[in-house]
Amino acid sequence: MTCARRSALLTAGAFSMSFATPVMAEDKKMNTTPLLGGKLMFMVRRTYATDKDINALRAPQESAHQKHLLKYGQSVVASAIIDKDRKRVGSVSISDINTRADVERYIYDDPFTKAGIYVSITINPVDLYKIDGSYNRAPAWFSPELQRRQQAAGYNVPVMPTSDVRAKTMFLVRRLYATDRDVEEIRKAYDTDHNKHLLKYSSTVVSAAILDDVNNRIGGISISDTNDRAAIERYVNDDPFTIQGMFSSVEIEEVDMYKLDGSYNRAPGWFEAEMKRRQDAKKTSK
Repeated sequence: MTCARRSALLTAGAFSMSFATPVMAEDKKMNTTPLLGGKLMFMVRRTYATDKDINALRAPQESAHQKHLLKYGQSVVASAIIDKDRKRVGSVSISDINTRADVERYIYDDPFTKAGIYVSITINPVDLYKIDGSYNRAPAWFSPELQRRQQAAGYNVPVMPTSDVRAKTMFLVRRLYATDRDVEEIRKAYDTDHNKHLLKYSSTVVSAAILDDVNNRIGGISISDTNDRAAIERYVNDDPFTIQGMFSSVEIEEVDMYKLDGSYNRAPGWFEAEMKRRQDAKKTSK
């Protein structure tokens, strides 16, 4: 794949509003291969309506929304989606809820949803296989609850309170596999080179495989700790998987990550030692 071809895959801005889990053929079998991260979760992307005063709709529902999340919220990662003018235009989250019916009930019972602040909501099953627990954080109003849950599970790392203003700017990358290429053959042939590339250049805090409704991988999503769009584009373009044409589309958008449950700390086996090294280095530098 030429550099021009790779660059053409990159698109700024929001995800396509039409994206949904593909309808599978009737003879498609459930994938029984174990999940990479060992647990099915759901990614939810919500986009604000552009024809409404979102702040005016949010304000009277803020308290009820927070109570709803304190009682039912199971998000492992949550980020605000930011446009080129640094304006919040929506959110993306990954929740530890393993049935679509439960996640839909949680989303549609949210007072913000009932108030009509979203123009679109998309839900996709994901396999969360990497999360850097050293970023343990939550909004100030949720921090005590997250700390309580973590301590009840025997995890005693302090939760860093954040707010929308003090959240950390990062980049979210979504890649969908090409349907006209043998993705598994590309993976087998270039997996070692891909892993070396990630070990050397990756700044990802969160990585998950996007799944279809029968648990087949159809792409991936990641959040990287960099505020340099050129750097993240270079990182994606130079990935051997990208060079070999594995992806039909690559989308990049800026996010403010305001919640990450560090108790889910995990990484693929080949990256585990490197992530521990980075986490230890971060502790030493404090």
